[in-house]
Amino acid sequence: MKYILREIYYYFIKIFIKLKYKHIKICFRAKIGKKSVFEGHNKIEHHSYFNGYLGMGSYIGEYSNVSGKVGRYCSIGGHVNVISLTHPVRNFVSTSPCFYSTKKQNGMSYVNKQKFNEELHVENSDYPVIIGNDVYIGFGATIIAPVVIGDGAVIAAGSIVTKNVEPYTIVGGNPAREIGKRFSEEKIEKLLHVQWWNKNKKWISKNIDLFDDISRFLSSDLM
Repeated sequence: MKYILREIYYYFIKIFIKLKYKHIKICFRAKIGKKSVFEGHNKIEHHSYFNGYLGMGSYIGEYSNVSGKVGRYCSIGGHVNVISLTHPVRNFVSTSPCFYSTKKQNGMSYVNKQKFNEELHVENSDYPVIIGNDVYIGFGATIIAPVVIGDGAVIAAGSIVTKNVEPYTIVGGNPAREIGKRFSEEKIEKLLHVQWWNKNKKWISKNIDLFDDISRFLSSDLM
């Protein structure tokens, strides 16, 4: 019965989101957190869960679980997971939540007040992770909160991200380490100055032929 009620709950949230925001596609069995915000032209693939803020033109692949603030024009692959909850591994005798949490994750609790903050957030933020603009996260990546991923970064498939990623940096592995940079430091600095993702669709359409060549893009008069 609880399962049916939960499915009905998410069904009505999905309808509300589609009515409130334009150009949103929420696929079969995808679920959305009730306070989520969409900038538009977004897609949540089948069997995925999203809760947070999703910027213009960003999408999330199938069977992903993402909670956080996601910038514009981000590509998040399938089976990507954001881990936003934790357990105490020091000082507390047990790691089981029934000794420190009132949420009764296993159906019971020995405490009547919360003794440990199990929800992770980026400092001075309401989000467990903050993902910048134009970020590409490959299939099967795991992001362990609290983490900030900079603009233009690339997370290789299967990576486990445990710390912040600098803008336009390519990381991979377990734990994820820097593999390289997408562009030279000079080009990265210029891109971060231009912030093309904050331009309107008319500006992007006008300059679209420059987007397939970083050198031409940065040598043009874009300001």
